[in-house]
Amino acid sequence: MNKIKHIIVRSVLVVLLVAVGGGNLYAQKSQLSGTVSDAENIPLVGASIIVEGTHVGTTTDADGAFRLPAAPGQRLTVSYLGYKSKTVTVGSRTSLDIILESDNSLINEVVVVGYDTQKKVNLTGSVASVSAEDLANRPIVSSSTALQGIAPGVTVTTQSGAPGGDGGMIRVRGIGTFGGSSAAPLVLIDGVEGSLDAVDATQIDQISVLKDAASSAIYGSRAANGVILVTTKRGKKGQTSVTYRGYVGWQSPTDTPETVSAEEYMILSRETSFNDGKESIYTDDYIARYRENNRIDPDNYPLTDWQDQILTGSGFTHNHNLSLTASTERVRVMTSFGYLDQKGIIKRTDYQRYNVRNNMNIDFSDKLSMRFDVSFVNGDRRRIPQQNTLFNYMNTRDPLILSRWSTGYWAGLSGGSTNVLPTLEGEGGNVKNNTIRLNGAVTLTFKPVKWLTLEGMVAPRYVTTNNHTFVKKMKFYSDAFGTVSNSSNVAFNYLDESANRSFYGNYQFTAALQHTFAQNHNFKLLLGASRETYDNKTLSAHREDFAYPDYEVIGAGADNETKDNGGGHAQWALQSFFGRLNYNFKERYLFEANVRFDGSSRFAKGNRWGIFPSFSGAWRLTEEPFMQDVRRTLSEFKIRASYGQLGNQNIGSNYPTIQQLDVSSISVNDVITPIVTQTTLANPDITWESTEMYDVGIDATLFDKLSVTADWYYKKTHDILLTLDIPSIIGLGAPYQNAGTVRNVGWEVAVGYHNKWRDFSFGVEANLSDVVNKIIDMKGTTGGSGAIRNQEGSAINSIYGLKCVGMARTQEEADWVNENCPQYGVTTKPGDLIYADMDDSGTIDDKDMTIIGSTVPRYTYGVNLSFGWKGLNLSAFFQGVGKVDGYLSSYYVQPCQQGGTFRKEHLDRWNETNPNGKYPRLTMTDANNWKQSSFWMRSAAYCRLKNIQLSYTLPRTWLKKLRMKSAMVFVNAQNLFTITDFYQGFDPEVAYSGSGDGVELGAVAYNYPQVKVVTMGVELKF
Repeated sequence: MNKIKHIIVRSVLVVLLVAVGGGNLYAQKSQLSGTVSDAENIPLVGASIIVEGTHVGTTTDADGAFRLPAAPGQRLTVSYLGYKSKTVTVGSRTSLDIILESDNSLINEVVVVGYDTQKKVNLTGSVASVSAEDLANRPIVSSSTALQGIAPGVTVTTQSGAPGGDGGMIRVRGIGTFGGSSAAPLVLIDGVEGSLDAVDATQIDQISVLKDAASSAIYGSRAANGVILVTTKRGKKGQTSVTYRGYVGWQSPTDTPETVSAEEYMILSRETSFNDGKESIYTDDYIARYRENNRIDPDNYPLTDWQDQILTGSGFTHNHNLSLTASTERVRVMTSFGYLDQKGIIKRTDYQRYNVRNNMNIDFSDKLSMRFDVSFVNGDRRRIPQQNTLFNYMNTRDPLILSRWSTGYWAGLSGGSTNVLPTLEGEGGNVKNNTIRLNGAVTLTFKPVKWLTLEGMVAPRYVTTNNHTFVKKMKFYSDAFGTVSNSSNVAFNYLDESANRSFYGNYQFTAALQHTFAQNHNFKLLLGASRETYDNKTLSAHREDFAYPDYEVIGAGADNETKDNGGGHAQWALQSFFGRLNYNFKERYLFEANVRFDGSSRFAKGNRWGIFPSFSGAWRLTEEPFMQDVRRTLSEFKIRASYGQLGNQNIGSNYPTIQQLDVSSISVNDVITPIVTQTTLANPDITWESTEMYDVGIDATLFDKLSVTADWYYKKTHDILLTLDIPSIIGLGAPYQNAGTVRNVGWEVAVGYHNKWRDFSFGVEANLSDVVNKIIDMKGTTGGSGAIRNQEGSAINSIYGLKCVGMARTQEEADWVNENCPQYGVTTKPGDLIYADMDDSGTIDDKDMTIIGSTVPRYTYGVNLSFGWKGLNLSAFFQGVGKVDGYLSSYYVQPCQQGGTFRKEHLDRWNETNPNGKYPRLTMTDANNWKQSSFWMRSAAYCRLKNIQLSYTLPRTWLKKLRMKSAMVFVNAQNLFTITDFYQGFDPEVAYSGSGDGVELGAVAYNYPQVKVVTMGVELKF
């Protein structure tokens, strides 16, 4: 504020000096005119222009234009708040167009923190800040993916490329909980809890990630997994503009598996039968005859390219955003409209989103002001019921299976499988999901005196979701002449519909006191209270046997025993009191203390309230007098440390302390009778999951160009709510108990460098994070099943299986295994895998299974490169993870499994002519090689060119003719290539992610694939 006042006063003095003392100069010098704008050709209103060595000067008008007398050879100093000052020499020209460069040290000086803003140099906690400029070079569809690779300590995984389902799963500094509790961070949009994907990325002004306890303790029980603060754009005084940004693009899979040809499939199948001691129909004559007859008799000799038949969508996408900003003396408004349309890479999958946001500021007086914000988002997603099955078939079906008769009739698949290809042509039903979000917030700010600010906010949110799944009985044919087959996908048509209505209310009041004593002692005290309420209602219905299959309404279904109706009602509330004290001495020694007192309805009365404090301090060494000699080299250096405690009330249930009842119905003598049954035991003694965290860090800037931030942290979560084993004779589900402890220890480093030489600019920003996750205590139990386990001493969601130590390449090696360590009671043969005897029992069985890998990435990193020359800009963003494992099994990667096909890499298998083959011998009768083991595990580490963009900003001389403030055209590509050792054809990013906080092994093989996108677009400002 002082800087703004200084510029205003200086501008007024300049105008007065010109008016009083500059009359003689006007008579001697020519009039110089020009404009002052930023790098995007946006006029800078009120910029100061002074002729060096004189009192002559002026300021720019509403169009960024100026006029003043100046002679050739004189130098002009041009300055504007938030931009680097510039000196220009007057030549023979009478007009100048001056472009000022943003001063990042000033722009980033203020960051958003809990319930307030702070100077970045005065932060004592660990906060990562992402500005709108950091997001500008990416056409972001789902804002939850915006932080991927940008913010150190933040891991974002995109689990799918499906339209409307391509959001990111965010984790801050590892995974802090498991067993049903949520490990997701708290997301606040303009101070109100919400979803990142509900915000159009073009309307984000800043994102702050609060990573340590000192910065996030102000949010108490909501902040154990980190806090993400999103600030949207607002209108500014003196600025009126219209901005359009839009693009069109095309999507395609990042990779698809390479499967064998029909001839290769028959050769490998024949070898499999030979290894199993069976005859094969795939003789050389049969293979030759098959090759010849396919062209003339495709019904009896089919060759099906499953990828070609399934990847039928255009993948076309287009996104448009129009924003308007306007202001008067007391009112500032920003209104934006957005529209997104995504088509899938398979037919009949798409997503459409409409969004509107209006942010308004009203100054009633110098003491009273109001913010009124409202946003509306309507999302419509359409897909087919058998979508996952389609991608399963694409990756696993063999090419000899007939999918469609030559006459156009759909064929039924053998072996009990259902042909899902007709769903792409509109048969088989549909799935429709509609979500509407309406958010509002009214904030009143009153400053009765200079040192006191009172603020109250009311922020309601209403969300409605409607889901419609109609599965239609498909008709298949047993020959090319239209003979109807007895096989079908379902016995009856059926319809599932559900409706979800939720209301969330957030009510806050804060009082902020700020005062400086003796000029050097700066205090700020924040006190506040808040209340959050949530109310959710659901309705659902199921009907079967529709007489009119095209009439997709519940009332058209049969009224029989298969019908079902359901519903639910859930509520929770959170009452909070909080406070923060900031103190600094000359902005040199900094201290901050936070405390929050939360009461949650999810716990019983005796355990309902929890207190969560934090303390932090920092020392800015460069503010010390003895450091002034090195300030030209070391511009800024700060050491900081913090400690705090946090809680978690997102524990997977709204009523974990009371008995859970299930209301259902049964048919008794053809009469539907409601029944109530208890499902789980209750435990009224449970309390908060609590997290304590230590953090030590440094912030440094060298030569005003190179910035370095580094942190080390220790994060321990205890009293994690788990359901421990209880005797099965009880017949009820186990209650929650405070039983788990998890530790995350890690470090983070972020480096940035920006420089400019004449018309060329260059920038690099890089970050690297490391986290070691470990379960300390589970009270001796084991969580999870199959290949994913949670157990003491290992990371959350570890991979569990046999440790493969090699392959029996010869008969002698196989004999040694059979004599010394038989495996599962089956004779080991040449070409079989050999497993480690972990319990030294002399045999291999399930007791030898152990932790063999981790699905929690240890390293995450990102590198952003930018180059500029005049109006041309090139940016490239690389992102990746390291030291993480993925596991696939079954017919996705294992040959001869469940009738699947072979992958190209299976050609390198063990046989007598290839004893050093990569894969074990082919067999359908011996399952030992299919055991979950380290042999089938792969590194899921990767490095991906996440985004590359080439843009051109039109020169100002062109814009004047077009009456525009700026215009930019760009070409962009996302997920262009990936370097990885994971299975070819499967995306490694999906390999270690899954639904919720668990991991779905194999999901990478049947989920909607990740996509790469090439777009072209424009950004126009008027």
